[in-house]
Amino acid sequence: MSTEEERLLKEAKKLPWEDRLLHKNWKVRNEAKIVLAAVCDFITDPKDPCLRVRKTVADSNALVQEKALDALISFLCAVDADAGRYAKEVCGSIVSKCLTGRPKTIEKAQTAFLLWVVELEATEVFLE
Repeated sequence: MSTEEERLLKEAKKLPWEDRLLHKNWKVRNEAKIVLAAVCDFITDPKDPCLRVRKTVADSNALVQEKALDALISFLCAVDADAGRYAKEVCGSIVSKCLTGRPKTIEKAQTAFLLWVVELEATEVFLE
């Protein structure tokens, strides 16, 4: 990595979650989603401010999109059934962007759907 990229990533760590997850540089977005996936294992409140991942699964960069799905899956594994209400927000993005992507992305999208339907019992969202 060049020193300019390192400096950019270091400066980006000081930004709020919202700005990091939606940053114009894909490397900043990617790193933010890697960190988010690690902390999602410990987040049980769906209102936690770092859970802006719901907006980021539609990322245009395939690698970043996969990291967003990783974070979403970690979050879904950690929360209770109350989080099922967020399925509608993310469902359209996953269908339009993730199910037409790379095989690994499709697999992760299917895992997210299964977690919502089976574990969180949010079937009504998927039937609409």
